[in-house]
Amino acid sequence: MILEKIAADQIVTLEALVSLLETSESTVRRDLDELEQERKLRRVHGGAEALPPIGAEPSNQEKSVKNIHEKRLLADKALTVISEGDVIFIDAGTTTALLVQALAQQAIMQAKSLTVVTNSIHHAATLVEQGIKTIIVGGLVKENTDASVGSFALKQIQSLNFDKAFVGMNGVDKEHLTTPDPEEALIKQAIIANAKETYVLADESKLGQFAFVKVATLDQVTLLTNRSSKAILQEIKKKTRVIEV
Repeated sequence: MILEKIAADQIVTLEALVSLLETSESTVRRDLDELEQERKLRRVHGGAEALPPIGAEPSNQEKSVKNIHEKRLLADKALTVISEGDVIFIDAGTTTALLVQALAQQAIMQAKSLTVVTNSIHHAATLVEQGIKTIIVGGLVKENTDASVGSFALKQIQSLNFDKAFVGMNGVDKEHLTTPDPEEALIKQAIIANAKETYVLADESKLGQFAFVKVATLDQVTLLTNRSSKAILQEIKKKTRVIEV
C-alpha cells in the first residue's frame, strides 16, 4: 500500500500513511526504513518519496527547497574546519551554497585571508562581494546545476592544489559516492584527487542512495552528514571518517 501510494503521488507524508494504514507512527517509520533499505523509496523529512531514475538530476531550484534545515547544519559544521590562510575548493550545489553564505557572513579576518576556488558563478559572485579572494573555474556551465564542466574546467582544476575541498553528492551508499552526470563526476574526481582533505556534504536523504556515475570510494573523503538512525550509516562508518551534526 505504501509503494502504491508513492507510485501514485510521488511523495507522501508520514501523517497520511498513518491514516491510510490505520496503524501507529512507529510502525510506519519502521516500514519506511525497511523499504528504503530495499531501495524502493527514499525517506525525506516527514515522509517518503519515489526514487528518481539513476540518471535524473533535479535543478538547483528544486534541490534548494529540500531539507534546508539539515543542509544548513552541514554548512555551519563545514565552516568550523576551515583555517586561516587555507586554499579551499567549494563545489557547485545547493548545500555548498549555504557554506558560501555562511563564509560570506563570517565577519572576521579569517574569511578575508582565504583563497576560494569554485566552479559556480553564483558562489563566486557572493564571495567576491564580501572581498574574499576568489578564483573561478571556467568551462561549459550546466544550466540546471550552475556547475562549470567539460575539458576546460577539468584542466584548470587538475593544475591546482587545495588544502580542503567541499563537495556535494547525489548518492552515498556503503561503497561509493555517486552523481547522475558523467562530466560532473570527472570534475568531482579531479577535486578530490587534488585536495589534501575532501569533505562531502550530504544530508541524511542521500544516505543509501545511488546515482548513475561512481565518483569515488568512501575512503577517499570525510563524510559530513546529519545524525541518523539509518543502518546504512553504520556501514559507511566502517569505510570512512564520518562527522555527524
